[in-house]
Amino acid sequence: MKTIVVIGGGSGGISTANHLSYKLRDKIKANEIRVMLMDPSKYHYYQPGFLEIPFGLMKKEETYKEIDKVLAQGVTLLQEKALKIDLANRSVQTDKGKYTYDYLVIATGARYDYSAIPGFVEGVDHFYTLEGSNTLRKKLNDFKGGTVVVGISSMPYKCTPAPLEAAFLLHDMFKSRNMLDKVKIIYTYPMPMVFPDKRISDFALGLFKEKGIESVLDFKLKEVDSKSRDLISISGEKIHYDLALIAPPHRGSELIAASGFGDQSDWVPVDKFTLNVTGYKNAFAIGDATNLQVSKAGSVADAEAVVVSNRIAEEIDGYNPETLYDGSGGALMITGIGKASMISSNYNLSPVFMPERYSFYWLKLIYNKVYWNMTAKAVLSEVA
Repeated sequence: MKTIVVIGGGSGGISTANHLSYKLRDKIKANEIRVMLMDPSKYHYYQPGFLEIPFGLMKKEETYKEIDKVLAQGVTLLQEKALKIDLANRSVQTDKGKYTYDYLVIATGARYDYSAIPGFVEGVDHFYTLEGSNTLRKKLNDFKGGTVVVGISSMPYKCTPAPLEAAFLLHDMFKSRNMLDKVKIIYTYPMPMVFPDKRISDFALGLFKEKGIESVLDFKLKEVDSKSRDLISISGEKIHYDLALIAPPHRGSELIAASGFGDQSDWVPVDKFTLNVTGYKNAFAIGDATNLQVSKAGSVADAEAVVVSNRIAEEIDGYNPETLYDGSGGALMITGIGKASMISSNYNLSPVFMPERYSFYWLKLIYNKVYWNMTAKAVLSEVA
């Protein structure tokens, strides 16, 4: 029996395991193949929903389900914490035992390195965890006025458009409460633009001007003074705030650090087309876990999950794997209540940007509902 181990129960890991179960269903039923998903959590989270909770667009209970409820038949769930990967000996040590594999898929995502910025935990808020999102919702409900700063602590970070979306949603929320005369919104970014792509940055800056949102660019956050409520950059520049929504520093998982094959930030080096871990044809990494210069987003993880599951299935079926990742990814970026834009890109094309449409906004809200079956459980793949 060949064993495929998928580590990580996020969007990429769930999608990979489910795609594999569909592609290899006959071999799984014949006990020729075993697909194991390894994650200690009881729940699978729809992380894009965390941004929407503070603004009342989603409820917290809509953003998670028990992990076994989104797994396809044929996937074995191991609710264990992976402690170390031995690529040379094809094994994974967990808190409960040791497993060998024929194929490995690393979908361990990113972790938040709060310690990288002194004062971060005590001084600012964010929407990158369910707990953080719920706390932020309460604070926004009680907010009476003052300066709100939306920013990014460092690159890279999950879902590139999310902080822009937060700024736009803040504006419309305060407008609906007749509070715009009591609030100043400031957007900070560690680059000379408000988004890595100039066309999208220029579009966002136009909306900033229209909505009265200020921007402070090339602001690289060094520390947070929680007592004085100041954000301090590496150049010594200070921005005072009454409420700050700051994307935390990101780096690869502790598992990759413990296993010793990540880069200096614990991202996994991979081939940009095959997604093989560098030097290992039977090991792959996808999603936020990799060192690829693509967006750390669910759409990317899902596209990579299809590629990796295809390559593994092709090889198991006796073919030379041909499926390659082309860098595809995309996002629906909310630009206010009732409006959204669409962004898509790949290795060969600069981001394709489709301006605001009412239909994009509703498409995003609809996707929030269908994600569980369309992407996580990948039911369309099951019937293909």
